[in-house]
Amino acid sequence: MIDQEQEIICMSGATSGLGLVAACELAHKGAHVIILYRNASKINHVLDYYKEHYSQTTADFDFIFCDMNSFDTITKAAAEIHVKYKRIDTLILNAGIMSFKYTESADGIEETLQTNLIAPVYMTDLFVDLLKASKKAKIIFTASALHQGYINFNDLESKQKFVSYKVYSQSKLGVILITRLLAQKLEKFHISVYAQHPGMVNTDLGRSAGMFSQWIFKLLGTSAENGAKNLLYLAMTPKAELQTGAYYASKKVKKTTTQSYDMNVAQQLLDRCNIYLSNRIHHV
Repeated sequence: MIDQEQEIICMSGATSGLGLVAACELAHKGAHVIILYRNASKINHVLDYYKEHYSQTTADFDFIFCDMNSFDTITKAAAEIHVKYKRIDTLILNAGIMSFKYTESADGIEETLQTNLIAPVYMTDLFVDLLKASKKAKIIFTASALHQGYINFNDLESKQKFVSYKVYSQSKLGVILITRLLAQKLEKFHISVYAQHPGMVNTDLGRSAGMFSQWIFKLLGTSAENGAKNLLYLAMTPKAELQTGAYYASKKVKKTTTQSYDMNVAQQLLDRCNIYLSNRIHHV
């Protein structure tokens, strides 16, 4: 039974890396954490991590299957959550991938674009009613400092030329643009929206990379514990002390590239995401 004062947090990308650290810390602080997972074997990994680091307390987790590569699973997860919960206080969209070759999702979309951008847009839309029911609603997107470049509307899925770094950068630029746009659109509902950069973290983001690229991640990446600090800051700091629509790194608002402030580009990108969704969603 959830206490009326207990914060309800719904989080993707919470079964490994900085997301795992953040989810366990938030549960330790007393939150009820809904973890959206795509690999059932990771559930015990989460529980084992929590037990190892917080042996004196009991976590309040709810595990719900949801794969960012499949709109159908997102739809079903949202339906299950709507049956169980009357509100969500914080929606953390942390799941991400850097593909090193062109690969399509279950919905026939380049998987980096879908996982990092279109799926979070869809989830925001599905959960906005539950967020409206909260007095302290937040949405937190995980972006990246690697958001250079521009949105290539002529080849949004990079079918003509696939360069992993550029594909990833475009998706994270898109996240920042969508963050700023949604902050404007949702302000009237008292829903705050933030983008956050965790730093280069030694996680499995580059799991599809070759051995050399994986070695670079391990060599240069900071720990998951350090990577989680900025996300935890946004999740735990009162909204009155934060700036909606902003991009945070090292617990501070940081400037981003010029195009990331262009709301015309942001609206065009949101429209394109919605076209993808309207063409592929099968309601359940």
